[in-house]
Amino acid sequence: MASPAQAPTLPGLVAARLLDAQLAGLVWVLLEGGVPLLVAGSDAAAETSLLDALVAALPPDRRPDAAEPAAAGRLVRVAGTLDPTTMPGVLRAALGATTGRSGLAALIAAPDMAGVLDVLERQGLTDDESSFLGVILVVDRRAEAGGAPRVTSAHYLRPVVRDAGGHPRRRRPAILATWEPDGDRWEDFAWGIGPDLAERCRMRAGDFETERERRAEVLAGPAHDGHAHSGHAHDGPVG
Repeated sequence: MASPAQAPTLPGLVAARLLDAQLAGLVWVLLEGGVPLLVAGSDAAAETSLLDALVAALPPDRRPDAAEPAAAGRLVRVAGTLDPTTMPGVLRAALGATTGRSGLAALIAAPDMAGVLDVLERQGLTDDESSFLGVILVVDRRAEAGGAPRVTSAHYLRPVVRDAGGHPRRRRPAILATWEPDGDRWEDFAWGIGPDLAERCRMRAGDFETERERRAEVLAGPAHDGHAHSGHAHDGPVG
C-alpha cells in the first residue's frame, strides 16, 4: 500500500494486489462514464486509498472540485463515510447534486454487500432508487496471517427498467468479480452483463470492452505475470 506521503495510484494498488488490472480497468471506465461507486469493507485505510486512486485517475475536469458546480460534469464525492448512524438523506442529497455524467462516489461503513444495502435503506432510499447506485466494491483482509487487504467482491446494482407497458422490471444485482483463494486470483464475471455496462456509459459494447482492456493493460504494466485475472469464467453468477 502507498505510504502516507504518497498519493495512491491505480497501478500501485494493482501491483500491491488490492485488486487486479481487469477489475481496476472496468471500474475506472464505469466511474468515468458517470456510474456511481460505493466502496465498503473491513479496512478503512485501504478503502480510502482505493477510492482516492480511482478519483485521481479521472480526467482533471471530472474530478471533484468544490469551486465548480456538478453541472460541469464533475464527480460528486460524499464527504466522510456513510454508516447506519449517518443522518438520513445525505446520500439522496448527493444524488440530487449529480447531473448528466457527473456520477457519485462514497465510502460506506459496512462489511459486505448486505451491510451496504442496509445503510442505503437507512439513508431513506427505496429499492428502486438504490438500484441506480452502480458499482459496489467490498474490501477485506487476506486470510493468511498478516495479509494485506484486497477487494474480495465487486457487485453491480442494475437499474430498474420499465417494459413496453410501463411496468417496472427489477433485476437482481450482478457480480462483477470475486476473489478465489484456492486459485490465488480474481474471477471475472463482468462479461456476462457487458452490453448493460456499456449502455450505462453511453458506449457501444465493443468500444466499451476495448477501452476496458486497454486500461487493464496500462495498469498491469511490465509486472503482469499472468496472475492478474483468470479470463472469462463460464458461469458468471448474478446476485
